[in-house]
Amino acid sequence: MSNPRDTANAALSGSTLLERSKARLIAFFQQPSVKKLVPVLVPSALAAVLFPVFGPAVAGAAAVIAVKSGLDLLGISFSDDTIKKLAKPLEGQQLDESDLQDILQETLEKLISEDEQVNEETAKALIAIAPTIKEAALTNPKLDVLWLGASLETNLKQQGEVMARISSDVRDLVQKDGVELEVERQRLLREWSQIVVEVTSANKSKVSNIESKARAAGGVIGHRIVADNESTIESVKVDSEIQ
Repeated sequence: MSNPRDTANAALSGSTLLERSKARLIAFFQQPSVKKLVPVLVPSALAAVLFPVFGPAVAGAAAVIAVKSGLDLLGISFSDDTIKKLAKPLEGQQLDESDLQDILQETLEKLISEDEQVNEETAKALIAIAPTIKEAALTNPKLDVLWLGASLETNLKQQGEVMARISSDVRDLVQKDGVELEVERQRLLREWSQIVVEVTSANKSKVSNIESKARAAGGVIGHRIVADNESTIESVKVDSEIQ
């Protein structure tokens, strides 16, 4: 059995960490049944990329700062709260690496669907690692960018919240190549700090008793309330928090 404790330092060392993440992601996309895994595509891909940071680090009882350092090497930024939520089910586990990765995937599935903050932060992480996901997927000759884009879009919509809102952006992103892909990826990340929550009433409709909530790890949150064509919006409660 492989002991995650023995790899804690190596997993947090630059190119080694990146190669471990790529190797796990490639292994995921090489599965014969990968086309049947669209309902879990996003959390599965994220778990593969994140495991070399979370699995060994948590097994070695490393501090949150150590996990943050590993995530930085992957171009990912998570808040302390999100790191703790993802790491908690892994604490004290005496399992091999494949089992630990399964636990991380299950944790991601649950938190992405139930926790707005985790949904947002992992959505941004997906944008950050989109080129790596595309590269790994295309190592399987049975897959192509059209399948990847459509499958990511479908699964992201199923997650709701921010993931649903970026679904078409991710689909379009993975269709691009080279410099064009990188330019678009950087644009999406650069504009991430502006989150808009919109309530719309149209065609002579009436909307009332609205609670508009948004949470973000940083940046600016905007609430857009729109009523047109003889429509009305009443009793709106706005709640924003930058964490």
